[in-house]
Amino acid sequence: MWLVLLAFFFAEGFGKTGLGDRIALSVIRLLGSTTLGLAYGINLAELVLAAAMPSSAARAAAVFYPITVSVAKASGSDPAQGTHKKCGTFLVECTYQATATSSCMFLSGAAQNYFILKLASGVGVDVPSPFSTWFTAACVPGVLSFLLTPLVAFALMPPEAKKTPDAPQTAKAKLDAMGPMSDDEKVFGCVILMMVSLWATSSSVGIPPVVTALCGLTLLLLSGVITWDDCASNTKAWGTYVSFACLVGMASMLNTLGIVKWLASCITAKIIAAGFSALPAFFIILTSYWMVHYLFASQVAHVSSLFQPFVLMMIQTGTPGLVAVMSLAFASNLFMTLTPYASAQSAVFFGGKYITTGEWYKAGIVYFAFYIGLWVSTGAIWWKIIGLY
Repeated sequence: MWLVLLAFFFAEGFGKTGLGDRIALSVIRLLGSTTLGLAYGINLAELVLAAAMPSSAARAAAVFYPITVSVAKASGSDPAQGTHKKCGTFLVECTYQATATSSCMFLSGAAQNYFILKLASGVGVDVPSPFSTWFTAACVPGVLSFLLTPLVAFALMPPEAKKTPDAPQTAKAKLDAMGPMSDDEKVFGCVILMMVSLWATSSSVGIPPVVTALCGLTLLLLSGVITWDDCASNTKAWGTYVSFACLVGMASMLNTLGIVKWLASCITAKIIAAGFSALPAFFIILTSYWMVHYLFASQVAHVSSLFQPFVLMMIQTGTPGLVAVMSLAFASNLFMTLTPYASAQSAVFFGGKYITTGEWYKAGIVYFAFYIGLWVSTGAIWWKIIGLY
């Protein structure tokens, strides 16, 4: 729970120092001369920040959505003028999908990832060396997802303008207005790099991730990059901290009372009675877990309600524990692309009116098939190679 709280404080630092905007604009300046290149540039910047900015909603809605919209409008793509198809629809879709992939790539990519590990531990599945294990499991399917996602969007929502010559100039103008890196940006960047390094090597150096995060926050407070007033006034951070703590407590009580195991056993018995072996049962359970997100307007609510029973169902029907946990963990990030209300950032992207309701639902189904095919197929091969099962 402390890691979840500290994640929001670090996200505040990216915004306050301007380092997040600087990274994003620098990548756009280098890669933004074509519409597809611009999409990859924004996605790359998003992926870099995901390693150390654990609030996917803050990362997507507060950093990258405004940048994407400003670049689109600078290129003459504006829903108010009926020109959103020029490049804005495609770029907004790519930016939104990028958050799903980056949230899977790193344990620190989304706040609910920490919650998932806690819930998995509650039913007896502990993930060893969580930061490195998570990244190792996600890196191959994640890289392929990063490379292919813009191409899927290009086919679904092809931009009318294939080139964006104004994007690098817009990014350069904004960087010039920002000026050289400030001392706060340099300090914040160094502290973040230190934390990411220690998180990645936590099993070998023996420093728990939460200790690394607390030390990083201490350095930022002592240097004045982040003040205690910044932390105390972050109502979203404290609200998430309290709600997550309550959800963990309720999940623990449901497990203690035996309700989770009872529910999982009942459904598992029906799956086994139907004659399904481990592999078909895995697909049925994973698909059901994903598609039921049509009924949820929050990833955290979905995870807190259903993660534990679905993990147990997979295990009881023959799926290895780590495979079950990682499969449902990645699905818990990827299903944010399903509907216009699937996550906190969905409302922000949908409200920009670059993507219509019909386009959103169509893309949700297409990306469901794409993600489940890509992550399951490459994951099965890669996880076998690294010995995850």
